[in-house]
Amino acid sequence: MIGRTLLSFLFCSVMLGSGVSVAEGSLWERYTGYWDEWFKRVEELDLYGLTSQLPQGVFGIKWEWNKRDAVGRFDRHRVRTPIIQPIEFGDEENPMLSLDLGASGGGYGITMQYSYGISDPLDFYFELPLQKAHIQMRPKLQKVDPFALALINSYMQRDNYPTAESAWFNDDGTVKAAYANEASAWFLNYLTHLGRPSLIDNSQYSDELGPGKDYDTGGYVLADINMGFSWNYYRSHRWSGSFTGRVYFPTGSLADPDNSLTLGTGPALDRGTGSFGVGFSKDFDIRLYQYKYWFGLVFSAEFTAAYFFKSHRRYPDFPKPTEGGNALLDMLDPNRQYFPDMSDLTGKTYEYTPGLGAAAQMGLNVSFLMMDAGCSVGYQYMQEPELNADWRFETMVDALEMQAAGHYEIMRCAVGINLIPLYIPLQIHYQYEKNIGGRNTLIFDNNHWITIQGYIPTY
Repeated sequence: MIGRTLLSFLFCSVMLGSGVSVAEGSLWERYTGYWDEWFKRVEELDLYGLTSQLPQGVFGIKWEWNKRDAVGRFDRHRVRTPIIQPIEFGDEENPMLSLDLGASGGGYGITMQYSYGISDPLDFYFELPLQKAHIQMRPKLQKVDPFALALINSYMQRDNYPTAESAWFNDDGTVKAAYANEASAWFLNYLTHLGRPSLIDNSQYSDELGPGKDYDTGGYVLADINMGFSWNYYRSHRWSGSFTGRVYFPTGSLADPDNSLTLGTGPALDRGTGSFGVGFSKDFDIRLYQYKYWFGLVFSAEFTAAYFFKSHRRYPDFPKPTEGGNALLDMLDPNRQYFPDMSDLTGKTYEYTPGLGAAAQMGLNVSFLMMDAGCSVGYQYMQEPELNADWRFETMVDALEMQAAGHYEIMRCAVGINLIPLYIPLQIHYQYEKNIGGRNTLIFDNNHWITIQGYIPTY
């Protein structure tokens, strides 16, 4: 929440108090004189906090870099779980078969924002986000009940499929660590017989990783572009308010449904929503204390909401369950909660509406000379996407718990430096973000942000 204060009142006043002459002279004197004139103008605007806008005629460039790793997920009961819920059949405490889908990975983001001060209280901005990710899905078969294993082997013989080796399992049916890869590959290759896309890309894999799929963007790829206007509708010495309206464009691409993390068919991520959207932000700043030009304390709050409209998405290419696969499912999944026959949906599409998302945050920011620091807490809510799809597909998606309504709470801490007093029109900030709770949402670690913001007067 810190880092948007533009040519702040404190540092502009420091420069004006330095006694630099604006008279013509050396190149350095002309340079500093030019900036002093701008500083004098900005001082009169008394800018502070989140609600600061670019003065009229100033072009702003902001570059934001983010790194984070996905380390788990909060389920619908706020309990920390793997990124994707394990597929389990039978009793929850003592399942007949258990498969951990083994998703892991992380990525980077770069957001480039370009803005311009149309007037002192009104700005236009354009935001270009890029993403880079590497994610793996290395499923591990964890357990098969010994009696169920005997039946499974007999069913697989109907399809002339290799049977499991008894040496892979302990007496209670848990998989021995030494044979984890063999047991997992045996079951994963049979998934197509059960009517699900393959979870193995059939490339060579190390013993450490095991069978599965990788997803790599191969560099930075485009996500959803957004643009809009920001208006500082009220400002006084004590408090300030602003409003930002924006529109989102579906410039990012969706993951292949046969290799989609949210559908449990692979590790690939959506790089956008696939839908147009509209949104707004409402910011407030209260200046709690200001001591001359040396020290300031500001309380800030922000509320953001966005709505994304309906679009169409393609169903995965579900294979037809085999004779042996259907016989096995009659035992493992008689209600077809995880493995309904959806082969007739291949090539068709369904309606998908991402719907509403909203967020709120509040925090304190303290500034001293050229430095500032702040801490804030935030809350974000995402509604459950609306699907107008085949009931079998909706049942499968619901069982995965990857597209349910969710929310999360975070804490942010940041520090920054303002180089404007040195006649360098840049601000640099570092921020660390931590998940402190949530429901139906991913958990990120090593969540670091670096922001560099520069200013160019155009006249």
